[in-house]
Amino acid sequence: DDYIIWDSHRDAPPGFGIRIAGKKTYVIRRKVLGRSMMPKVGNFADFSSIDEARRRAAVLALKMTDTGKNPNAEARKIAASEFTLRIAFENYRTHLRTRTQKPAKLETLRVIDRCVRKFESWVWIDCKIKDFSTAEIIKKFDDNNEMTTSNEQRFRWVIAAINWNVDREKFDANGENRQPLLTFNPFEILVHDRKFRNQAQLDKEREEKSARNPLGPSTTLGPFLEAAWSKKNSNDNETGVHYLILMLLWGCRKSEHAPCVWGELLPESAQNGSDAPETKRNTSHVCLESDPLYGSYVYFHNTKNGRNHRLPIATMALELLKRRQTSAAEEALRRGFSSKARMFVFPAKNRTSKTGHYTDATDLLHRIRDEIGISKITRHDLRRSFGAVMTSVDAPEAIKRAFLNHSSPNVTADYTKAEWGQLRQWMERIEQAILLKAPNVYNSLKPVEWPPLVALAPHVCTPIKPRSGRPRK
Repeated sequence: DDYIIWDSHRDAPPGFGIRIAGKKTYVIRRKVLGRSMMPKVGNFADFSSIDEARRRAAVLALKMTDTGKNPNAEARKIAASEFTLRIAFENYRTHLRTRTQKPAKLETLRVIDRCVRKFESWVWIDCKIKDFSTAEIIKKFDDNNEMTTSNEQRFRWVIAAINWNVDREKFDANGENRQPLLTFNPFEILVHDRKFRNQAQLDKEREEKSARNPLGPSTTLGPFLEAAWSKKNSNDNETGVHYLILMLLWGCRKSEHAPCVWGELLPESAQNGSDAPETKRNTSHVCLESDPLYGSYVYFHNTKNGRNHRLPIATMALELLKRRQTSAAEEALRRGFSSKARMFVFPAKNRTSKTGHYTDATDLLHRIRDEIGISKITRHDLRRSFGAVMTSVDAPEAIKRAFLNHSSPNVTADYTKAEWGQLRQWMERIEQAILLKAPNVYNSLKPVEWPPLVALAPHVCTPIKPRSGRPRK
């Protein structure tokens, strides 16, 4: 049991004793300003004699009497105030993850973690912030600027992390009636010296390097769709192909539609007063049934800007989803997934998946890119392609904002009947503008009563080369 033996020797300061709790520890107790404090003097084994422990206890007792504070707690604060980059990142990451307004998404936290690993590789992560010189910061920034965007990103994150810690330390110091222990951010020298590119420079470089690669409505959009449609019939690619095509037809972000489940499997709201986590209001889902107000729709919960987002499902996307529903059920059964995993529109390929749903189509996208002979394309370029098609059909700016779910007070998951009708009309128009570029895909998904398009022979994919085991660059 935990107990204390008090020292009654005449040389011992009042309140000095040894605590027995698994191991022996010297302690000193004082009551100062009505508060009882009992800091640790040290471990029994760390002192050569009890007289040494008594002298150390007397010093701590004097500090408590003079300051009215626990000297060990103050020492811990001072140690913590010697902010290193690691401490700054940890504090900032915790704030982003736990804040009430717009807590950080998982992808944001992963970006911060990548920045931390980079600073670890530079052996900077455990260095004290106050010890950094502006010259070494500038040199490191310049030396690593061959990958300009990622280099700027990591230094912008460290500036934001330190600035947050500086501001928080001001509040903590004021509450504790002391001077702030972190008052300056040496990484701000990069802002002062204008080391970061401005928006005009970014736009110019992206244009010159083709850093953003949307599919051209009159060039690569059709070949991409035809090649993707052919890929779905080989190497168990159907889920990935449906994932990419629907991303293109909806213009959504890669993190928005991947976790979607089938809406008919979700209750409208929590039942019987329970806090059921999976309801139609707080779960991304697709609804293929005819909702009284919205008809068929896709609903993205808690998107990048913190808002929910609802989109109408147009005719051919609806047909694709009906086929997806059958395929997803067959895949889930074939792979032995649990009932929870069977809810997903895009079930994972691996039954041990942590999420239960499909997440990464990067390799498939690269293979489709190689099929049609374009140099580069990312999943986000499919979203940009949706935007390019909207521009090509002269969609109003209000429609573009609503579909792309940009941060705007006008973007919402709830619409009036008239607003929703207008969105559905434009979604039908945009979908047809996309799929008209790929006659074989169009003819496969169109309603029976629509006339077919004249189409060339379907694309035939080249045989898959044996994998070398090396990752793609």
